[in-house]
Amino acid sequence: MATSVFSKISSFLKTESSFDALRNILIILIPSLFVFYLFDGHVAIAFAVGVLLACLTDLPGTKKDKWTSFAYCIPVFAITSISISLALANHSPIIVLLLGIFGFVYTFIALLGFRINFIGNLGLIVASFTIGLRPEDPLIFSLSVTAGAICFYILSLLQVYLFPYRSLRFAVQSGITSLSQLIRLKIDCYNEEIPLPKTYKQLSALQIKVSDQLEAVRSLLLRNKNLHSEKDLRTKIWLAKLYKLIDLYELLMAVDQDYERIRELLKSGNTLSLIRRALAILSKETAELNYLKKSKSSNLKRKKEFEKIMVQLEVDQFIADFHRKELIISIAKQLGQIANILHDIKEEVLDADHSWVESKNFKDFVAPDSDFKTLVNNFNFKSPIFSYAVRMSILLMLGGVIGYALPEYRYASWILLTIILVARPSFTTTQKRNYQRIVGSLIGIAISLLILLIINDFTILMGIAIFCLYLFLLFNKPNYLVCVIFITITILIGQHTFEGTIQDILGSRFAFTLMGSIFAVLGCLAIPINHYRSIEQQTNRLLDHFRNFFQKIKESYEVQELSYYDLRLVRKFTQSALALSYDSLEQFAKDPIQGRLHKKEIEHFQTLAYRINALLVGLSINRTKLGFVLHPELMNERTAYIDTLIAEAETLSKKLHKNKERPNIKKDLSILNSNNKR
Repeated sequence: MATSVFSKISSFLKTESSFDALRNILIILIPSLFVFYLFDGHVAIAFAVGVLLACLTDLPGTKKDKWTSFAYCIPVFAITSISISLALANHSPIIVLLLGIFGFVYTFIALLGFRINFIGNLGLIVASFTIGLRPEDPLIFSLSVTAGAICFYILSLLQVYLFPYRSLRFAVQSGITSLSQLIRLKIDCYNEEIPLPKTYKQLSALQIKVSDQLEAVRSLLLRNKNLHSEKDLRTKIWLAKLYKLIDLYELLMAVDQDYERIRELLKSGNTLSLIRRALAILSKETAELNYLKKSKSSNLKRKKEFEKIMVQLEVDQFIADFHRKELIISIAKQLGQIANILHDIKEEVLDADHSWVESKNFKDFVAPDSDFKTLVNNFNFKSPIFSYAVRMSILLMLGGVIGYALPEYRYASWILLTIILVARPSFTTTQKRNYQRIVGSLIGIAISLLILLIINDFTILMGIAIFCLYLFLLFNKPNYLVCVIFITITILIGQHTFEGTIQDILGSRFAFTLMGSIFAVLGCLAIPINHYRSIEQQTNRLLDHFRNFFQKIKESYEVQELSYYDLRLVRKFTQSALALSYDSLEQFAKDPIQGRLHKKEIEHFQTLAYRINALLVGLSINRTKLGFVLHPELMNERTAYIDTLIAEAETLSKKLHKNKERPNIKKDLSILNSNNKR
């Protein structure tokens, strides 16, 4: 048990975000101390705020990505800090209007991509921090915040030029870890004692996670200009690894039959047990790809055990009937292919096979950037992000009005900050963030009070605040509740040290946080997101990609020369559509009324989508990887079954989005109550 916990902690501390947390705390502290000694405390605090908030906008990416973040972040921080601080200095009610404008614009630009979304969100936090700090000199404050952001990005850009493959290496490691988990979860599919609906749900969620991680690897690598150079050996190694990981993912997702059918065919004998043992070995082998030092003796032992299992599967083939034999051969070949891919990744085999895509076509496999047309097309209430942007604008203006009416406007920053961090498009996600923020704030306040009652030494208090700031950066992505605890301690110790009046600070922190949480919930109820439109768009898109993928597969069985480019591209588009559809359905499922009404349909569609995708990938790799040419009768049987599943999914999709007009809340509540009474 202790070894397992230590292993998890060690793995967590080796992630990119953990190394970034250490880097960021050093970038915050060291330059800020120089600024403090060169100027004064107010300038140093503003500078540190600029560095802190800028580091939260820094996401993994290429050199071009970092420059894009820099180009957006600096103007957003500069404009926000100077405009808000000028309005504060002049005690102008225009600050309420500014909050509304920033709330809408910085939320709406999320359509330009997740990187810009982060910057917009941090731009709103700059506004909140500016109100909380209430600077005496707007120009000096704005220049200090902007200088802090520039300082951070100079060092971030320097890092990406010195270590260009850093983000790619961590992305590959994350993908390998998830692939190992996926193999381990696949073991349950061959265990008759474990219900398949539960396993399908877990597989669907993990499949989307792995797909997103491999998409991140693909995006980081295929946009690298060095790929087109034959001299860059290191990039070629990364490319070969990407191909192997994608092929491994395909093999893991592929099935020849539904797992119900597989269990039925193989229930007699020891075949299912042998497959489970083989998958357990392959899961361990996959996990070990991330470790530089591997035990040769344990690897050799696992290799011999795997070979023994493969021989036993071969024996099972000879004593099986036709259908059972065909299935065992297919599964055994897939297991062998997985083992070969793992070997090639370990040995960094660079040999390109005939299924690789020409470098001139790499751009087709990278998602295109959003542009101004995307914003124009979504400038209406049919767009969920537009509705969300309007909601954020109104909530921030409401928080600004209340703050403007208070004698100490700075404490209104807690209201605004809570709205920015808690208010999310879906009601359930907002409620979850509310719980985490309130509980985290209470725990942080209690710990802060205990620290401040026991410790009076300035140096020790600053040391605790700095350590808690590091822990905030460390847990910022993995666990929101934990990071709230540590940032609360950091802020309260800092405010007490420089402002005193601990009772007022603690009281305002909790009271205004609670008020912001209430506003966030009311905003969800007043301006709900209509998920039906998103569901209709994403499920229809997914079904279109299923049909297209299916058609390409059938064509591949009819020709001698395969177009691997076409098959890879259509499979990639199908995976992307599956991920977007799954995300939309998950958001819909979290709706407190609509989601509960359609819970069974949502889960059924997700299971169907997983099964269809797995069967399509199975047919595809039979042709492209395993070299199977199915007997016409068997091919007709499988295509007819997939057609039936797609037709069932189409019917279910229409049922899900038939109420695409704005939902009738009273009607939905009455239906929900009647269902509960049953």
